[in-house]
This record gives sequence, structure tokens and C-alpha cells, in this order.
Amino acid sequence: MLLIFARTHHLLQDKHFVRVWLTGAICNTVRWLEFLGMGMFVFQMTGSAFDVSIVAAVRLLPLFFFGPLTGAIADRVNRSRLLAGSLIFLIAIFSTLGILASLGELRLTHINIAAFLSGLVLSGEHSVRRALLGEISGVKSLAAANGLDRSTDNITLIAGPLIGGLLFQTIGLIGTCAVACIMLAIALGLIVGVPSKPQMTDAPPVSLFFDIRQALKFALATPAILRVLITTIIFNFCVWPLWALMPIIAATQLHLDPLWTGLLMSTTGIGSLAGALCVIGYVRPRHYQPTFFFSSLLFLFAIALFSVSNSLWGSCIIFFAAGLGLSGFAILQTTIILSVSPRHTRSTIMGVVVMCIGTSPAGIASGGFLADQIGVPNALLLIALTGLIGMCLTRIIVR
Repeated sequence: MLLIFARTHHLLQDKHFVRVWLTGAICNTVRWLEFLGMGMFVFQMTGSAFDVSIVAAVRLLPLFFFGPLTGAIADRVNRSRLLAGSLIFLIAIFSTLGILASLGELRLTHINIAAFLSGLVLSGEHSVRRALLGEISGVKSLAAANGLDRSTDNITLIAGPLIGGLLFQTIGLIGTCAVACIMLAIALGLIVGVPSKPQMTDAPPVSLFFDIRQALKFALATPAILRVLITTIIFNFCVWPLWALMPIIAATQLHLDPLWTGLLMSTTGIGSLAGALCVIGYVRPRHYQPTFFFSSLLFLFAIALFSVSNSLWGSCIIFFAAGLGLSGFAILQTTIILSVSPRHTRSTIMGVVVMCIGTSPAGIASGGFLADQIGVPNALLLIALTGLIGMCLTRIIVR
């Protein structure tokens, strides 16, 4: 613990770093509130696993279509102002959902539209907020900064589902939307005043699409980045069906209410927090690639085990292990990209990573379709095995 404190102490003394860090903690808590609350609401409304999966997929579609563009824009403008504008946009979305729910007029179409708009904001998470953290912390502290940020994400993975399940069970979707608006308003107050400046060089300005092409060219020619991109596609193809279908397994196979469902999902956050602390304290640059690979394998193996689990406590252990894998994947994904990429194109290359994350709707749609055809447990098992095979092939081929 002393080693962890020594590597993060100077970051916590920087008020601008702390403000951006806390903004991320709040936004990620809200994201889990939304994900769990919307999933439960849609399942109660339609009773269809496919509909739940479609809402999750729609939320992630903007990552594929707008991730690189958001990154290219973030390299040219003030990231703090861009982040503040996105928070105001989210407040407007949740306010609208809450009003429609209170009037009894909320429909599946409204939820899908809101999910897509929320996804637009999510497409800038890596290239705007995380890049801003990297800008403030500096290259030498990237691993510690990302580890600290991801540790907080893991705490929100504990708190978000717990709060979301409790809110949905007690005061429904209206209360969830109201709490989300309050939290986002606090985040907006934190981010106002954080300085930032565009990262573009003094070279003559060129088009955004030229920046994107150059970032893609660099990424595909750099094996370390290429491995991250392929692994990100495989990982997100598999992980999001788990988040989308997990509430259904919890209700139908484990017979859990919303509160216990939130508790089960929160064990992922506990495992992720433990994993993140290990990464902060012990993982050095020479360990980045192997830690990234084996962490991804651990998470996929956990999905396979959960698909055949009938025990609540066994599932809790599985989700704890999944959290360990998730933290290693998430921390090293960002750290490897930021440490290898040129400073003036970091946000654009992070946008390419976001585009790879944006392929996850294909996994979600596949998961929903397979769940309706062969059952949710069999669908998750098939997806996990496919991911494990893909990871091993990537390890062999990309060198």
C-alpha cells in the first residue's frame, strides 16, 4: 500500500487532476445507474432479452461511428469545455426521460433514442476525459494515473449497480433519472475551470479526416497498438452481452430481485478494485503486454463459468475473478496506447480505440439473438468460447 501511495500521492496533490478524476467517478456511477435501470425497465416492459440487448447495442453504436471523429476534434479544442458541454447534454437527456416516465408516456422508442444520444457522450470518454487526465499527469505517471482512474471506476462499478438496483426497486425509473441529473450537475461544477489546450502542432491545419487516416496508419503499423485494437474488438464483442444479459440470468436462473442483482454485479467492482491496486503497485512497462493479454483471458473464462453457474455465491466468486481480469484489460488498454502514441495524435488514436469498442453492438445483437434461440446461458457460453479462441489466435499471429 505504501508503494501505491508513493506512485499516486503527487497526482492527488494536483487540484486539476482531482477534479477530472472525480468527474469520471461521478459519470461512471451514472452510467451504471442508467445501464442497470434501463435494462430492468425494458425487461419489465417487454419481457424480451432481445429488446434489452438492442437498447444496450444502440447505446454503443455511436462509439463505432463517431469515436475517431470525437478524438480528432478533442485534439483541436479545449477538452475541458468539450467535457462540460457533454455533461449538460446528459442532464438534458435524463431530465427528458424522467419527465416522460412521470407522465406515463415513456416508450421503448424514447429509451432507444436516449441510449443513442447517451452513447454520443460515451464516445468521448477515452479521447476527451481520459486524454485530459493523461495531459495533466504527464507520460511518466500514465500508468499510475490510469490505474487510479480505473480503481475509481471499479468503485463506481460497486456503487453504481447497488444504488441503481435500490433506486429502481424503491422509486423506479423516475428516481433513477432524478439522482442521475443531480450527480451530473455536481460533475459539471467540478470540471468548470479545469485548464486544457489543443494538442495539435503548429503545422498548417488539415482536415479532421486526414488526422484520422494518419492515426489509423500509425496504429496499424505499430504492433503494440494493433494488438490492443484487435483485443479490444474481441473483448467488447464478448463483455457487453454479459452486461446486457446478466440481469436476465439473475432474474430467471438465480431468481434474484433488482437489489440482489446489483449486489452480484458489484462484486465485479470489488475484484476490479483489487486488480487495479495490484497494477498500480507492481506492473511495470515490461509487464504491460502480458498483463493485458492474460487479464483479457481471465475475464472471458469467467463469462464461460457464469453461463453454467446456478449458485449465487459461486457467481459472486466468478464475478470477482471477472473484475480482476477487467481491471488489467482496462488499465493497460489506455496505458499502452498513450505510452506509444505521439503526443499530438493521442486523442485521435484513442478515438480509434473507441471505434473498436463500438463494434460491441454486434456482440450484443448476437447475444440477444442467440439468447432467444438457444437460451441466455448457452448464448453466453458460446460467445465466451469464441472470444477465447480469438484471443489465442491474436497472440499467435500479431507479433
